[in-house]
Amino acid sequence: MTASMVTFLQPDAPRVGGITPFLKIAAQADLKRLKLAPHFVMEIHIHLACAYPHEAWVEHIEWLEPAFNERLQIGAGHMRLPTTPGLGFSLSDQASAWRVATAQF
Repeated sequence: MTASMVTFLQPDAPRVGGITPFLKIAAQADLKRLKLAPHFVMEIHIHLACAYPHEAWVEHIEWLEPAFNERLQIGAGHMRLPTTPGLGFSLSDQASAWRVATAQF
C-alpha cells in the first residue's frame, strides 16, 4: 500500500465550475477517504461540506463578511448551517455596488 500524497483536498466551487463539479470532486475524495476542506467562499461551502459523508473543515474568512447581510453563526469551533431559503445569504448593498456595469449591445 502506498501513502497518499494528499491529506486534505481544498476544492473551491466557484473555481472548479460550480456546485455540480465540486460534488463530483468530493465523491472522488470520498473514494480515497481524503479529508475535505473547501477553500474560500464559506457561504457556499458550508452547505457542500455538510453533504460530504465525513467531517469536513470550512475556512472562515472574516474580511468577506461585509459582502453579505447575514453572518455565519460560529460557536465551539463549528459553523451552524443557515436555515433560511437557498444558501441562506443575500448580498449586501456594499457588495452590490462592487458589480461591474454590464455592457449594452
